[in-house]
Amino acid sequence: MTAGQIAGLIAAIAFVVLVCFIGMFLSRLGKTLEETTKSIDGLSKDVDALTHELENVLGNTNELLEDLNKKSSELDPAVKAIADLGQSASDVNAAARQFTDKLNAQHENAKQGRQLLANAGKKAALNLFSKLHRSKEN
Repeated sequence: MTAGQIAGLIAAIAFVVLVCFIGMFLSRLGKTLEETTKSIDGLSKDVDALTHELENVLGNTNELLEDLNKKSSELDPAVKAIADLGQSASDVNAAARQFTDKLNAQHENAKQGRQLLANAGKKAALNLFSKLHRSKEN
């Protein structure tokens, strides 16, 4: 065997070893790609299921929001009526307070008038008594 043949044999053996390593690498790469494809398929199915559930949840949420908006709009007149009732109660309280103040003022005026009348009556009685007493003395 010549040096050229030995070099060719070494190159051939190296090429076979290289092809074996590349074959093993491609085989492992194929298995990895297969597992990746299975994982992606599983994830796709899970995402589809989640998407379906999410659509249901969003649909229910929209229905609940519509119902809440409807009930809220129905409550608006009641809330307004309650606010008006509160304002009316405040107005009645203010009117009652004014009426009470007027009655108290009239009561005070009447009390002062009675005192003036009583004082005037006492004075008149004293004057009359004094005139009678003077006339008896004369």
